[in-house]
Amino acid sequence: NAQTTATMKQQKRKTIPVIGVEIDNSAKNLEDEPFHSSVAFMMGNEGSGMSSKQMAACDGFIRISQYGGGTASLNVSVAAGVGVHRYFH
Repeated sequence: NAQTTATMKQQKRKTIPVIGVEIDNSAKNLEDEPFHSSVAFMMGNEGSGMSSKQMAACDGFIRISQYGGGTASLNVSVAAGVGVHRYFH
């Protein structure tokens, strides 16, 4: 949405990297990311993921590893919680 994209552009002006939480070939594993500075997490839609505008606003991507044979999908609030928890630990 336009407000989200505008907020992410504002974060970039503040030199805060925007990290998308998305299943993408360029995404790093969340468990391997040390987070040495401030970041802004961009979350996508639960059904369709991130839009092309959202992805273009990101400086990089992380993915949350999932195990088992099910669908590679998490509720967006759960994914945000996992990302924030990892950031602070």
